[in-house]
Amino acid sequence: LAQRISSINSISALCETTGADVSEVARAIGMDRRIGSHFLNASVGFGGSCFQKDILNLVYLCESFGLLEVAAYWNQVIIMNDYQKKRFAMNMIKSMFNTISGKKIAMLGFAFKKDTGDTRETAALYVAKYLVAERAK
Repeated sequence: LAQRISSINSISALCETTGADVSEVARAIGMDRRIGSHFLNASVGFGGSCFQKDILNLVYLCESFGLLEVAAYWNQVIIMNDYQKKRFAMNMIKSMFNTISGKKIAMLGFAFKKDTGDTRETAALYVAKYLVAERAK
């Protein structure tokens, strides 16, 4: 709840600067059915071609308007997502006796979400690169 309040408060700063109505923005965000408990599940991190690009655009806009704290808040979302992907890969290695050198590892579900073949910016790609860097086959 605290994170959700902080998120909309950060958006309110941008809305005040640009003349947008934060209540309209909040209403539009709330219409997305993915905002809620159904999608509140821990995972390897978000992927796809939109989330990171959209967040980085938000960071850029906030920086452009001098809202440095707001920009830093949203940039931290990217940092946390990158941390989660690395943590996921490191936990995989830990579960295999702390080494994957020479081990064959198969990855299933490479796309960034269910029911798609789209692999752009998939979190699985980051994990695969990390595992290969650790000399997995």
